[in-house]
Amino acid sequence: MDLGLGGKIAIVTGGSKGIGRAVAFSLLTEGARVLICARGQQALDETIKSAGPSDRIIAAAADLTQPDAIEAVVERCRSHFGGVDILVNNAGSTRPGEFLKLTDEAWMEDWSLKFFGYVRMAREVIPIMQQRGGGVIVNVIGTGALRPAAGFMIGGAVNAALNHFTKALADEGAKHGVRVVGVNPGPIMTERLLRFLPPGEKRDQAMRRSTPLGRAGQPQEVGDLVAFVASPRAAFIHGANITIDGGANPGLMG
Repeated sequence: MDLGLGGKIAIVTGGSKGIGRAVAFSLLTEGARVLICARGQQALDETIKSAGPSDRIIAAAADLTQPDAIEAVVERCRSHFGGVDILVNNAGSTRPGEFLKLTDEAWMEDWSLKFFGYVRMAREVIPIMQQRGGGVIVNVIGTGALRPAAGFMIGGAVNAALNHFTKALADEGAKHGVRVVGVNPGPIMTERLLRFLPPGEKRDQAMRRSTPLGRAGQPQEVGDLVAFVASPRAAFIHGANITIDGGANPGLMG
């Protein structure tokens, strides 16, 4: 299926590893031009190398807790490719921990990167998208919002806020021709997930128990979903938060 993304210009934050890298590769495969950004230059260089010879992908190292860095990333994309049609907000992970041991600084750092990073990136690109006749923002969030847990309180709170933000931004975005969609991945086989799992057979058992399908998801499965919802094929999907978790969340919502 041709998704109609040929020539589109995308920014993928957190695009050097895991889900972000998979999203970038899915968009590239569909013919889009992609700027990936993340904090670490080495991981960005590795991703560019893995993409193979291409003039349709560039990288920018940036700390998205800094508003000036967000402005610089968007300007780099605009000046190099000519604009922004798609923003995939994916940068930032939140820490687990015991509530009584999590400091104010921990809460503020994680909210600054993930929640406010998404907010600031969206605010920066919407005027550009409006000038180009429209665009799409995809917020990669997570199922922590759907299953509150004491050990993942910061992440769950941030994700819940981003699910709300996605729907509210869709209401705002419609005025500017900007479609907004959220994607909530469950257990996905990334480096981050593996850090929380035991080694060997116990890891395999944990993966089998993680979803009714008996496995964790693959980053590329999320990447392909994001490419679809960012495409004209999904033009009537707006203000939705879509869960991709192999059936792990049994709730009626999400």
